[in-house]
Amino acid sequence: MLGGMKARRTMLGLSILGALTCGLARASAEDTNSVQFSQPAPYASDADISRRFGYRIALPDYDITKEKFRLIVPAAYSTNSVWGLLVWLSPGDDAYVAPEWQEELANHRLILVSPYKAGNDRHPVDRMRLALDATCNIYKQFRIDRKRIVVGGFSGGARIASMIGVAYGDMFPGTLCICGVNFYKHVPAASGEFYLSSYMPTVAALLTAQKSARFVLLTGENDPNLDNLKSVYERGFKREGFMNVLYLEVPGMNHALPEPKVLARALDYLVGTGVPPAAPASAKSPGKAAERP
Repeated sequence: MLGGMKARRTMLGLSILGALTCGLARASAEDTNSVQFSQPAPYASDADISRRFGYRIALPDYDITKEKFRLIVPAAYSTNSVWGLLVWLSPGDDAYVAPEWQEELANHRLILVSPYKAGNDRHPVDRMRLALDATCNIYKQFRIDRKRIVVGGFSGGARIASMIGVAYGDMFPGTLCICGVNFYKHVPAASGEFYLSSYMPTVAALLTAQKSARFVLLTGENDPNLDNLKSVYERGFKREGFMNVLYLEVPGMNHALPEPKVLARALDYLVGTGVPPAAPASAKSPGKAAERP
């Protein structure tokens, strides 16, 4: 058994094992960025969660109507075009998102939703449900491009996101893991020990994730979880045939959220800018296609 970050990973993962219309309503008036949902996602039932992650235990009670979510919608959002969605999981209960990230979210045409009270002390299955419910409800409320939906998180939130990104690989084209990652197989660590597996995805979801989903594993040169991410990248994702995985190691960065320019590189890989290419020149006027706006 590995200590420190490895033990934390085991606690998050292995401790678990021992109607398409969704409604959205504004929460308290004093928090204009806070929303509540009235219906759970149809694919977040106990049966679906258990099947997708390979769990064979009773799951905790959960009521979506008692949960709150932070919603960030860039000012440029318009129903005249489709946008992407970043479902963000924090290691704390405050749904924290770095303020300096918001410009990059707008640049990449991404709406962000993040559950409150979804930190590392919350049951991992509840954190999964919160992410899935948020995805369903925001997708129904806004014009979202299904090919540009990303689940992501930092530290313990990234571990949960990494599991969702594989087990629901047919729903999440992109996964962003910052300073934390789990995997569905034991992965050898640099020390010769192992990062233990924490779930068992279905074959169908796994094949989709391996073939078409995109993953970014982002860590810092001084992050205590660096070996975790690098090992899972090299001896997990790459060894198991995942075709679209980007590993980013930021010089000088600790266990922290990256600067906007680093986030931009990750988002470029996962969703691009979200701006459709301009139409090519007409047959009557041959020549180069117009530049993107």
